[in-house]
Amino acid sequence: MYAMPMKATASRLTPKGGSRGEHKKVNRKHVLVVEDQALLRFLAADMLEEAGYEASLAGDASEALEMLERHPDIGTIFSDVNMPGDMDGVDLARVIHEKRPDVGVVLTSGTRVQDLGRLPGGTMFLAKPYEWDEVYRCLKRVRH
Repeated sequence: MYAMPMKATASRLTPKGGSRGEHKKVNRKHVLVVEDQALLRFLAADMLEEAGYEASLAGDASEALEMLERHPDIGTIFSDVNMPGDMDGVDLARVIHEKRPDVGVVLTSGTRVQDLGRLPGGTMFLAKPYEWDEVYRCLKRVRH
């Protein structure tokens, strides 16, 4: 059985300053991971942190939008397409493109490839299963 270290997980969920309406420059190295499966969410955060990224976490699209509001420096979203709730990853990408066009989005899915439709600008798609090197390449390319 694999046990994942939980490096400063609680700090990822705590706002780090900034108030509504305050505009900070986005940080491409600050990635918001949006994944409803907790184990995958924490694994992604660990992999990103090991590669030098700062990772924040959200379990669904509405939580992701709240995190984006509280952390204006988030520069990239790494999100699964299939999520519980009213919004899936594609809907989330569209809302982010409207509200925060400076934020890049990488969507991933292993099941909904054909019916994604037209993705908003600044959004890339990565099919599952993927290698982490592919994730890092997408994160570097999105919105550059």
